[in-house]
Amino acid sequence: MMQSRRIPKNSFSTTKLRENQTALILGSNGALGSAIASHLKQCNGNDLTIIGADVTPMREQKGVDAFISLRGGNAEVISEDLIKGFQNLFDSKPEFDALICANGGFAMDDSDEAENLMAMNFEPCAAACSAAILDYISEDEALFVAFSATLALKEIDDDSPMKKYIESKRDVHELVQRLGSATGKALRKSKRMEDIDLRKRYPCLNKLTAIGILPSTLDTESNREAMKPSDEELERWTKLEQIAREIGTWMELKDLRPSSGNLVKCVTKDGMTDFIIAR
Repeated sequence: MMQSRRIPKNSFSTTKLRENQTALILGSNGALGSAIASHLKQCNGNDLTIIGADVTPMREQKGVDAFISLRGGNAEVISEDLIKGFQNLFDSKPEFDALICANGGFAMDDSDEAENLMAMNFEPCAAACSAAILDYISEDEALFVAFSATLALKEIDDDSPMKKYIESKRDVHELVQRLGSATGKALRKSKRMEDIDLRKRYPCLNKLTAIGILPSTLDTESNREAMKPSDEELERWTKLEQIAREIGTWMELKDLRPSSGNLVKCVTKDGMTDFIIAR
């Protein structure tokens, strides 16, 4: 059975979290990461500390309380930079209540950037759920969110000019589903010995919810400039605030979260967004 929630355009959550929560947002300098940070901070103020991380230099933005500079590259390098950043920012070991991978990029296969798509789309997500970072996730029903694309739900066409992009997003799907199946919040908790051993080693997995969000087209300045949409087309583009609000709801109202490991499509029509479980 498909589950959906509808979010109107330009709507904002007014729910507040319990005190003293901490969130880590990878890709915090981008349009999506900035929108999520700004929205969560607007709703929660000092009750939520937001740590941003990105490969681009820190810039002044609303919502981010502290920033970690990343070198980029593979997951191991990114996780090393994150841990070093944690040690510089905190007097004691932090525990993150939410870890949001808002990183990402797009390029056609014939673009110079195509070779960097795995580094932009997949590697930060892999770093965020690596063994090194799992030690920093709260045991109290934490939330892990990564972004992919609805396009990656389809079979990959070898002749597609976006094959490398789709492959990088498909890997994010598999990562979320694999992590989600190992958690105790999965629809069917895995009984595989390797997953049982993981939950024993990393207690956060007992109550962690891992979700993949799959937009079609996000309403960003760069997308508007590149695609020159009509007003009618814009009504089918998902607003960043709609996604930010849904994440805020998942953080506050844990019973409304999809099961761990689910991939959730953003389907926008007439300015209204449905969040529909795809897998």
